[in-house]
Amino acid sequence: MARREIRPTTARSPKCETDRVTNDEAVTGTATGTQASDRQPAGSGASDGALRLLNELADDDALRADPHSVYRALRAQGGPVVAAPERNEVMLLDYDVSLAVLRDPRCSTNPSHRIRPPGEEDADDFRVAMTSGNSRVLLFLDPPDHTRLRRLVSKAFTPRAVERLRPHIAEIVDGILDDAADAGEFDVVEDLGYRLAVTVICELMGVPTSDRHLFGPWSSAASRLLDGATITAEELQASVEGAVALSTYFEDLFVERRRSPGEDLVSALLAVEEEGDRLTPDELRSIVVLLFIAGHETTMNLIGNGTLALLRHPDQLALLAADPELAPSAVEELLRFDGPVQLTGRIPTCDVEIEGYRFDRGTQLTVMLMAANRDPARFDDPDRLDITRTDNAHLSFSGGMHYCLGASLARVEAQVAVGKLTDRFGDVLELRTDDVRFREHVVLRGLTELRVATR
Repeated sequence: MARREIRPTTARSPKCETDRVTNDEAVTGTATGTQASDRQPAGSGASDGALRLLNELADDDALRADPHSVYRALRAQGGPVVAAPERNEVMLLDYDVSLAVLRDPRCSTNPSHRIRPPGEEDADDFRVAMTSGNSRVLLFLDPPDHTRLRRLVSKAFTPRAVERLRPHIAEIVDGILDDAADAGEFDVVEDLGYRLAVTVICELMGVPTSDRHLFGPWSSAASRLLDGATITAEELQASVEGAVALSTYFEDLFVERRRSPGEDLVSALLAVEEEGDRLTPDELRSIVVLLFIAGHETTMNLIGNGTLALLRHPDQLALLAADPELAPSAVEELLRFDGPVQLTGRIPTCDVEIEGYRFDRGTQLTVMLMAANRDPARFDDPDRLDITRTDNAHLSFSGGMHYCLGASLARVEAQVAVGKLTDRFGDVLELRTDDVRFREHVVLRGLTELRVATR
């Protein structure tokens, strides 16, 4: 097979010594699709159009409402792998290449590895500050730090640990839906998605649920830090203020939990911190803030996006309402069809060849998760919502060492919430929001509101 090269820079590095990962939590079995020899990289003309479309996706309400039209245009203009040499960036729309990149430990999430194009060498990327000093955010760390920090919190989010929460999650959802039935309508995003997810993560972490009204604006603003250079100076300022507000809140909680420990995750992490150098105060603060934001943002977006998809496909809504046992399969399909995370990034730490493509060290690889989830080479009739789909190894929770830590929790919460919502109101559920809008996020994807009738 002839080697196909995507070489946005001339930077060179020694061959990596790290072997490639062959599996992860997210996807099992062998990925299917066209062979690498069938694919051709995009030319520079196509990449110009692709970049323009991606920028429009960040700024245009209509395109945010239907990003899949953008992804189809990207495929038509640039193919499944689109190079932008002038930016030292490559966009991946192909399922097999995306999965391989996510699993490959030579591809880092740490933005400090990126080699910027000529003229931008001194450009500031505030995300670099999240990998050192007082931040050290888990999302952007490499082993061994990433391995050590993830191990400390992973036990609380294993499938077995989360499954024990299912009855309590059901009780919370029943209470929310009782209120919705009395009101005659409610906001699926705020009243169900946010309220459920933030209540559960508050209880897990020992945060008073009476404070849950504080966290929505803070976490929504702070999560824009993931969007990097796409946000304005004003949005960056608001994001930093949101992150600082959360950090300040948890610093006060740490004081309380040191004085009076409980049976919660924050108390457990504080106990680890006091054992020695396994967890520093800065690491404690950054990991708790990250867990709190990720612990409800993903679920809230999943429940909102998924309910909208069902409302727009009444045959699938009726099918789920008639058979609540389909809830686990339905949630997997809703994750694939219109998931809560739009994209993620990786940067090769050395020159690599993956699925027949050559990527230079320091190249920004933008993995378009939602595009990969509708790759026609991987999924039959990918633009069709089918809650009975069985071959559904989507990438919505990423893959490899950065596979979503809270995936099991998000799945259970969504299964219970969407399952009970459709079981109870499936025959009367009706969209009441006149102008459906998505939040101005690039990495995350979620609705501003989704009001529905319940009688």
